[in-house]
Amino acid sequence: MSKKKIYNKHLEKGRFYIHSDGHRGHPALLYKKSDKKNIYFIVVFTSSPGPKRKRLKHSIEPIKIKVSFVHNTPKISSRRELGRNPMNGLKIDKEDKPLIETIKRKK
Repeated sequence: MSKKKIYNKHLEKGRFYIHSDGHRGHPALLYKKSDKKNIYFIVVFTSSPGPKRKRLKHSIEPIKIKVSFVHNTPKISSRRELGRNPMNGLKIDKEDKPLIETIKRKK
């Protein structure tokens, strides 16, 4: 008999969770959700540059000095793609908040 993964049923808006896209995980900010339809709107952050990513002025991780990037468009994910527990210690700087707000309005 296989064991089911036990998830926290209720994710909170405005919190960071791990978003797994197959083989890796990235921090993601949950900003809109529908538990009944299993649809979660997230903004995904990463540490590597790419063609559809913008660089943030300040890193979201206060301990590391590493540069952070954000995807240009928000993603729609299901519950199984998000982690169980919220990530603590991550925050968006005041100078980066307008960029995140414009990304949220795209969907």
